[in-house]
Formats: sequence, structure tokens, C-alpha cells
Amino acid sequence: MSEDSYTPPEHPSAAPGIRWGPFTARIPFVHTRAEWPELVQNLVVAGATGLAVVPIFMSAFGMSFDIAVSLCIVQAVILCSAFFLFGDPFCPGWITPALPLVLAAAMEVDVVSERIAFVTAVVIATGSIFFLLGITRLGALFIRWVPLPLKSGIIFGAGLSAIVGEFSSKGEATPRVLQYPVCITLATGVTLLLLFSQPLEKLKARFGWLAVLGGLGMAPGFILAMVVGPFVSEVSYDKFKALFFDPASGEFIFTIQNLDIEVFLAALPLALAAYVIGFGDIVTGTAILKSASAQRPDEKIDLDEHRTHLSLGIRNLVQAGICGPFFPLQGPLWTGAMVVVTERYRRGREAMRSIFDGISSYYLFGVPLLLFCKPLVLLYQPVLGVALSLTLLLTGFACSYVALAIPRNRVEIGLTVLTGAMIATHSTELGLIVGLVASILLLGKDAWRKEAD
Repeated sequence: MSEDSYTPPEHPSAAPGIRWGPFTARIPFVHTRAEWPELVQNLVVAGATGLAVVPIFMSAFGMSFDIAVSLCIVQAVILCSAFFLFGDPFCPGWITPALPLVLAAAMEVDVVSERIAFVTAVVIATGSIFFLLGITRLGALFIRWVPLPLKSGIIFGAGLSAIVGEFSSKGEATPRVLQYPVCITLATGVTLLLLFSQPLEKLKARFGWLAVLGGLGMAPGFILAMVVGPFVSEVSYDKFKALFFDPASGEFIFTIQNLDIEVFLAALPLALAAYVIGFGDIVTGTAILKSASAQRPDEKIDLDEHRTHLSLGIRNLVQAGICGPFFPLQGPLWTGAMVVVTERYRRGREAMRSIFDGISSYYLFGVPLLLFCKPLVLLYQPVLGVALSLTLLLTGFACSYVALAIPRNRVEIGLTVLTGAMIATHSTELGLIVGLVASILLLGKDAWRKEAD
């Protein structure tokens, strides 16, 4: 029967897979098939995005380039286990808003080995929180205990930290924005224009090519920066050597040391903040898929936040055990990729058979082959600082408008800004305490009002 003559079943079923406990594994080319538009977008976007944190691993944690890239390769495989091993119907990503918070706290530690231990403790604590709240099924109940202004304050603080960090010399001799002023300005400006410009939205409706360009997210701006970089003497491509990248196997398995109770207590506030942000991503991903499901009666998408909690717990704990201080953390959602995949999924079975086909294709079926191609890795190397700044500046922009959309009155706006500023300028734990106490004193029981959609 052709796709054109396909009739949706009266009672749709979930995509096929192998059930194991609460999870469902889906083997590439057995349970999922290739979707070429997603494969092509992976070639443009995923390589540079996945390597964006390499410069920080080198400067802040004393790693060599090869070890940092190896760490990113392993974390990419763990990340992809979300859909091919655990069965989550999300495009997985980092808990990106937590990245500047964790990094800022880590840079307060002077000794590199202790810095590695601290960030590893954050990863372990975050994974433990997700796992425990998943296995006890208390995740939704816990998040309701968090006052709404505190949630928005955490998000705003993460966004503010991301933006301030790009213009601060803390932790680096020169801020990245001053190292790559033209490249970062071009990449960020073009990306903001394509993703958020209201006047441009009208033109996208008229010109299909412009809509396709906007659907590529960060890729157009980043590619423009790569092309312009050599002409303004901000990047240089002169390191093309061997054909394949040889991971520094064994060297990146960190010995867990200096992990005592004091380190875990210091890591706990950051882990709690990361959990709140991660839970918000679960809610966002669920809303995106529910909206898409309304237009796809032929497939049942199995949404289970408890399974997602367990998946995130296991992924972060495995991450800590193998790769140690991966400060962006394993998260539930890459929102940009999720939107891109679901937009084509909405068009019907003839456009995309199953949501898992699109997700698997977008991530090359869980195998980051591109990161083993040494010419490509070396092509990205000079502009990884630009990729990281682009990621953080967009995170700061998005977190700010999301956080400030939550408050409903002037008091809640003030609490959001106060909490976020304390987190960005002092510490996460102080921001959490100030936000909690101020919310109780100024709002009373209204601090726990139900959040609007």
C-alpha cells in the first residue's frame, strides 16, 4: 500500500521497538528509517554545536584538544541513548541554561583537579535528583513546591549569567566577544534575525527559501562567521592533516577523587537549579509533541515524564562515571531541533513516517560519525569559541524572554529580576535562598499559583 493511500487506524499504536522495563529501544534501520532532510541538517548544525564546549574544557579544565573532543564524542553517544535506548520521543540536548551557572561556580575553585571534582559532583547530584524523583514518581509534586517567581528567577539568572559571562574577563585573559568581535556579532545577529525577527516572519510566508533558511536555526549565521573569519583575521584554517580523528581513548576516563560530602553540598544548589530548568524542558517538549500529535492521528506518541526522569538520571550518572565534568549536563530537550523535526512531522505520514525516524536521522542514528572526521573537526576548531558564544548569547536571550513572560504583576517581575540578579552576580545558592524567602514574604500563598500555559 502506498503512502498516498494510507488510512490512519482507528486506534493508533506507538512506533515499534523492544520493550525493556519502562523503556523501549529502537534499533536503527530495523525500527527507524532514514529521513534525508534531517540527515542534511545534522551535517550543517550538529558538528559545531556538539564541539562548542571544547574551548572551555581546554582553558578551564586543562584538557588537550584531543581529550576534549573525545569527551564530546562519548557524551554525544550517551545523549542519543535517550531515543534509541530509553525511548524518549524528544530531540535530546544539554541543560544549556545551567551551563553558565555551573561554569561560573566552577571558576571560583582555583585548583583544576578540585574544579573537575566539583563539576563531576554537580553531574552526579543532578542525575541522582532526576533518578530518585523518577523512581518515586514525585517529580511533578516536587516542582509544584517551587514558588513560581523562584522558577522564573532561576531561568532569568541563567540567561543573565550567559550574557554577562560573554563580556566578562573572568576565567579568561580576554572575553570571547573581544577575541572574535566580527564573527560573534555576525553569527548572533543573523541568528537572532532569522529566529526572532517579527518583520521577517511576513517575508518567510512569501518566500519559501527564506523559511527554509530560518528553519536551519544557528547554521546560517555560524557558516557566515566561518567564511568571514579568515578575512578579518579572527580565525585561520591551517591544520588539515590526517583523515580521521583518533579519540584519546582511556585518557578521558576521570578518576573520581576529592569528592567528599562538602563538595556535594556545594553542588546541590546548582543541581536543584538544573533540575528545575530540565523539568521545564520536559514540559516544553511534551507541549510541542501534543500539539503535533493532534495533526497525526496515525501514530501514538508515548509521553511519560517518569520514564524521562529515569532516563535523565541514568544518562547523567553514566556521564559522570565515564566523562566526569561535563558541565552542560545531559538534558531532555534541544528545543530548536525538536521544533524543526515536528514541523515536518505535522505534514503527515508521507512527509515523515514516525517521529522517531526524524529524531534518529537528525542525530545520525546515535553515532556521531562526523566527529571522527579529522578535517571536519579541524575545520570547526578555529571557530568553536564563536559557536560557544553564539550558543550562550542565544540562551541568554531566550531565557530572558521566557522568564519575564511568567510573572503576572509588578511584584513577581521584581522577584524574578532580584532572584536572577543574585544568581548571576553572587551565587546560585544565595539566589535560591533570597528568591524563596522574598517570594514567601511578598506573595504568601500566591507564590505557588498555577503557571499559565
